[in-house]
Amino acid sequence: MSLPPSNAGVAAPKKELLRGTLLAAAVAAVLLTVAILPAEYGIDPTGAGKALGLSRLHSPAAPHAVPLKAAAPAVPPGGSTVSAPGEVRAVTIASKQTAAYRTDTREITLAPGKGVELKTHLAKGAALMFSWKTTRGEVLDHDFHGEPVNAKNDEFESFILEDEVSQSRGVLIAPFTGVHGWYWKNRTDEPVTVVLQASGFYSDMFKK
Repeated sequence: MSLPPSNAGVAAPKKELLRGTLLAAAVAAVLLTVAILPAEYGIDPTGAGKALGLSRLHSPAAPHAVPLKAAAPAVPPGGSTVSAPGEVRAVTIASKQTAAYRTDTREITLAPGKGVELKTHLAKGAALMFSWKTTRGEVLDHDFHGEPVNAKNDEFESFILEDEVSQSRGVLIAPFTGVHGWYWKNRTDEPVTVVLQASGFYSDMFKK
């Protein structure tokens, strides 16, 4: 007589599988309690997270934090951001000129201890370029400046201010309509002659 098949061989693997599942769950619970909760959420019920240094890994995030974008660089008028290699782009100053272009060369002699002013009339946005030097390398005090129309006595702006120089050069796009030009002061005991070369969109040139 044959015996019915035994279920012992099937029951044993099921018991081993159940035992393995329970063991894995226990290990996961321990890892959750000891490592994940302290490190990720700052929850440390057993104190093991602090002992193991895992609590230091937790850094609370600000509520509703929104990633910040870097501020975009200011775009100059016209939208261009081009610049030469290794340079920081300067402010663009350009203006269509309405006055006629002219050039002048003047010789100005300063008496000992005296000063002389030579001026031009410039409209706002008009350009003036210049270069001057003394004939024998003598040094003078120099103030290249401007004053608006109907200016008060103390209402002016110095653009280039120098002491004891024998030459200078520069360019100006007038920030306001008014009188712009040069003042030289001779602090020596001898007459000094200055040779000025100027060009631009000014209407006249006169001593003041």
